Amino acid sequence: MPEYIKCRKTFQQNELPSAIRLTLADCLDRGILRSPDSFKELVFSQNQKQLTDGHLNYDTRNESPILYPNEITSEWVDGVLPQLHQHSSLLQYVLLSQIKQQGEINAPANSKPSLLHKYRFQQHCRGLSGIILDVGCDNPSLSTQLFPAQCEYIGIDPYSGSGEFRIIGLGEILPIASNSMDAAIFNTTLDHMLDYITALEEAVRVLKVGGRVVVASYAWLSQATLLTDSVHFHHFREYQIIGALEGLGLTIEKLSRYEDPKNSKHRFGLYVTASKLE
Repeated sequence: MPEYIKCRKTFQQNELPSAIRLTLADCLDRGILRSPDSFKELVFSQNQKQLTDGHLNYDTRNESPILYPNEITSEWVDGVLPQLHQHSSLLQYVLLSQIKQQGEINAPANSKPSLLHKYRFQQHCRGLSGIILDVGCDNPSLSTQLFPAQCEYIGIDPYSGSGEFRIIGLGEILPIASNSMDAAIFNTTLDHMLDYITALEEAVRVLKVGGRVVVASYAWLSQATLLTDSVHFHHFREYQIIGALEGLGLTIEKLSRYEDPKNSKHRFGLYVTASKLE
């Protein structure tokens, strides 16, 4: 059995200074955003209501840019894909992810297991600095509090959520300039991505040399079947996460294991930081 860090402290909102949230204007001024189709730099269109790469346009919703590939958004009906797509592997892929997103929520945000995890994650991320990309950010105003004050925060999520600024897009096709981020974060989100290797490859692409990938996930010891799981694409073993990171040329810098916050014995909380050294 793995050895676990003993910690039952819970996260408290606004207890520590949190990261600075970048705005859409900040991202455009710094040349961070890229077209998910051409990967050319995005700027405001003439009407200031869309982003453009000079050829393709991308809508915004509540000042959040919708940066899905046009192949996907052209097929949307009320913001989602219809259920049948036989002709496109990309549309099939997104449809599978869309189906999984209809499943149950693991734990309410203010439940004790969630607050235990958030405290552990916050402690794990204490050494981060610079611009961080939170892949699967959920609620940016809360997620920002998990990172230290020396960080500048950008969130990306497949869905628009509560209207707070975020990039609306896919972790597997990051609409972000290469070599522009100091950290890429997967806070209990990697197991929701069917092609998690591509998501990690994208994270490595957008990182500067010396940048870090941070992954927080359950790691399973047994009972890892997905036949009874309506939410996740993966129940990772520890070696799958470590192997994926090292296989992409990253160096494991920090690894922490905690007992499952829900007190299950067949899995544990795994927190890993890996560095891009070249």
